[in-house]
Amino acid sequence: MRDLFLIAGLATTWLSCKQKSDAQSGESCTAAQVAELEWTGESLIHDGPCGWTELVPRVIGQGEWTIDFEANEEGAMVPTLQATSDSTFHGLVLEGRWSTVNQHNPVFWRQGYQSWSWSGVTEALPPERDEHNVMVPGGDGDGRTVFEENGFTSWWVGLVGTSDGSSLLFGLQGATITRFFMGVDGQTVQLVWGHRGERIERKAGETLALDPVWVGAGTDAHGLHTEYAQATADRTSMPALDRLPPTGWATWYQYYADVTEADVRTNLTALTELSAAGSEPLDVFQIDDGWQVRWGDWWAGPAFPSGMEAIADDIANAGMIPGIWLAPFYMSTESETYRQHPEWWVKNDDGEPIVFTNLGTGEYVIIDATHPEAADWLGELIRRVVAQGYTYLKLDFLYAGAMEGVRFEDITGTAAYHRGMKVIREAAGEAWILACGAPFLPSVGYAESFRTGSDIAFESWTEPHIDFYRWQARATAARAWTHSIWWWIDPDQLIVREPLSALEVSGALASAVVAAGTWMLGDELTVLSVDRLNSALNPALQSLRGQPVRPLDPLSAVSGVDPGPIVEMTQDDDVTPSQWIFNDGTAVLLNLSPTPMDVFSPGGIELISGVEGPAEMRTLLPGTGEVWQPPRD
Repeated sequence: MRDLFLIAGLATTWLSCKQKSDAQSGESCTAAQVAELEWTGESLIHDGPCGWTELVPRVIGQGEWTIDFEANEEGAMVPTLQATSDSTFHGLVLEGRWSTVNQHNPVFWRQGYQSWSWSGVTEALPPERDEHNVMVPGGDGDGRTVFEENGFTSWWVGLVGTSDGSSLLFGLQGATITRFFMGVDGQTVQLVWGHRGERIERKAGETLALDPVWVGAGTDAHGLHTEYAQATADRTSMPALDRLPPTGWATWYQYYADVTEADVRTNLTALTELSAAGSEPLDVFQIDDGWQVRWGDWWAGPAFPSGMEAIADDIANAGMIPGIWLAPFYMSTESETYRQHPEWWVKNDDGEPIVFTNLGTGEYVIIDATHPEAADWLGELIRRVVAQGYTYLKLDFLYAGAMEGVRFEDITGTAAYHRGMKVIREAAGEAWILACGAPFLPSVGYAESFRTGSDIAFESWTEPHIDFYRWQARATAARAWTHSIWWWIDPDQLIVREPLSALEVSGALASAVVAAGTWMLGDELTVLSVDRLNSALNPALQSLRGQPVRPLDPLSAVSGVDPGPIVEMTQDDDVTPSQWIFNDGTAVLLNLSPTPMDVFSPGGIELISGVEGPAEMRTLLPGTGEVWQPPRD
């Protein structure tokens, strides 16, 4: 009976709020706009034609605090806490009710913590809560817990709403101090700063200003995200995206960590010959993990006898940009640097270095970028690699720099991540940075490109599989709104070799096209069939790089949250949007599901096959894609 009264009360509350919103003179729900928020002294309220929310704050920690909110220039609300006694901050929670226009079966567009985390649209499942009655995110995005994230919380920014109504978006306008996540539970929403191991001390009378929260409302879920992205970029020093996303070739998905100098030279020769034969030249030749002695001893291992500077010279002489892989925040416990500097590492509360084991390949510690000598070493590493000629830097496992722990300076993991990334960005100069395995929002402003999904193949499953592309395309749809605003999207490499069928190659190509970002090939060029090589080098597909692109009706692509692409092979519950539109009118049709699908085509020229066709409904076979360029006047 209590539940019946609760449901009736919620319905009455929503109806009264909706009637009040609809009665506002001349107002109607628009596609996407910042939601006007009012701080009453006790709660944060938005009441508009698209939706309504009232959120009440509470602090988790020790001591006594007062709370105030003030709007900034972009319409976001800055929470400021003042300690009325000597106090310790662990977290701030805003919680309360929400409503939107048409709340029948709302869905949740969630983001994962970092590059490899599951991101997409899912059902808002009943949450787990901790002893503080806070919804539990299930993982902090590090190498161990990234696979434990759930479907009822979202890191950094999240949206709840419906395709045939309106949505509310809640996002942090830059993450510089603490982590941030949101969760939904029916008509209840929680916004949480910190509460993931952060500990910030304040004396009586001192204040703590946290990162501002931006709330948007409207009928266009993708558009709300782009408005949020732009508002966040407006208060951040951003790299100039004045160069197109790169094309290129990389070693990882053919050779993995067993790459040799001979492998590099074989494929470099093949690319030189292709270019001489008239193929569109690729921009970047990137050497991935395996070139170094070990993580932390960043010089050429025995498989690269010529040394890395000589190889960079040869890549540059072949007309390509030398690229290299690094994991700058991790250090092998077998490295010379680790043995020589026992004080440089992020530690746990017992004073021992925090250790990570990467799939049984060894043990790694985290470099403490707040330690002056360690920061100098980090900057010198990047400067040395760039001086050797490597001006495309794939920086991996970056989440390590943001992990909570005891550091030389008493700051949060998020603040320490910014300290380390500023050192790297300054040392890199004009070099291109690809952020990979990186915390999503804290990485804004440091990288020209950002990996938006998990790997496309694995050392435990080395060959391409269409289920891996379905995982990739769903992640691309979830984060497409960042493209050309925060960075260029890097969806991971394009692999088209067998066992993919000829039809599935079209799906792989279309999945790469909708990212509109980095076009990096991953097959050994000397053994790839001519047809598949030509498809991967198709200049018409590559020419779409850099354009804004959006999935149509993203809230209809409701998926199940899973730990990673390999699980998707047995639990194929990811759903990708079937239609995508570029600014120039090019349409991509994509069916990575296991069953045929009828999709409308605008007609024109299909760029993968080269055929022409009229505007019509088309049946896409499982695992396939088409790219339609409309007729030009």
